[in-house]
Amino acid sequence: MIGLASAACGEIPTSASVALEDLRVDLATYDLSVEAEPEAVALLAWQVPRAACPHAYRVSSSVDPPLLHEAASLSTLALVAAASTSPPAQGPTGPGEVVELDVYYRGLRAEKRGLVREGHASAEFLGPASPTAACMARTWDPVEDAFTLGWPRLPGRLTAVGESWTGLRVEGKCNASACVDPLTGAGGPDSHQRPCVTMSWRETLVGVYEVAGQRLALVTSHWDDGHAGLGQESNRTTLLSIDDGRPVWSKTTLEHRFPELRIDNTFGPVTRTWVLESADTCPGSLAALGFTRRPDDVAEATAALAELADIEALRERERRTTRPRESTEPFGSAEPLVPEGPEGP
Repeated sequence: MIGLASAACGEIPTSASVALEDLRVDLATYDLSVEAEPEAVALLAWQVPRAACPHAYRVSSSVDPPLLHEAASLSTLALVAAASTSPPAQGPTGPGEVVELDVYYRGLRAEKRGLVREGHASAEFLGPASPTAACMARTWDPVEDAFTLGWPRLPGRLTAVGESWTGLRVEGKCNASACVDPLTGAGGPDSHQRPCVTMSWRETLVGVYEVAGQRLALVTSHWDDGHAGLGQESNRTTLLSIDDGRPVWSKTTLEHRFPELRIDNTFGPVTRTWVLESADTCPGSLAALGFTRRPDDVAEATAALAELADIEALRERERRTTRPRESTEPFGSAEPLVPEGPEGP
């Protein structure tokens, strides 16, 4: 009620005002101006990219100090509703509705030929999502990491400014650091009280903003392994288009304070920075807001969207080039396990 009263009086929510200066710094990179709006609620729901205007994103990742065997990278991700599904003409999908996606990716782990994937989208999340992206210093599955970091889980409903909700679950290898003493690295009997289970992402709607006449929502996210400021933690800022239901830009900083093998062959903590930028010209993109795309980004996004448009040919290519597993007796053979003979079958 307080937030609604403030909006009626034209007052900007405090959280939106506090975050404005940092947001201005982030958007200055794209020569975009931003102002906070007095709105106290926003509809937070993802929409499905349609065949008329598929989406493309540029993903950059770097680690400081650099890791051994993993340099800074720049990749491209393109996605659209699969031809086999019928996405809504406009607006978010309905509650519980899931739409299949065609996904093309080229970059880290798939530099030469790229790869095709199948995904899914709903009003709340896109996937499949990696349960360990929040804590890993390296990228293991770039597509699942992108869905995890670039598309935070949304409520799929009207949300109040300042409201927080539970995001995607963080588990798997991330749970391992929860029961390790961050000061000594010790576990076992001395740390038996530690639960060895980590929290989910914590999402918060910070405010509503206006850029080039379009309404954008700022969502911040936090995750840590229970050792806040000592172990591992991730903090994310995502700017999303309210009207078009897509991420405009997202930045995640992962503090990995347990030792990693670095480029100088020493072990120590690292900080990983991961950035998602909308690279197409569809509504809700940086370009639609007035950003002049970089020539390299235009070329990469155009190539990725061309591959996505002919995704069935890519799938056929993968089927032709995938070598079948060689037959090994007896499991790869059609021969009976019991030899034929007088006593046999």
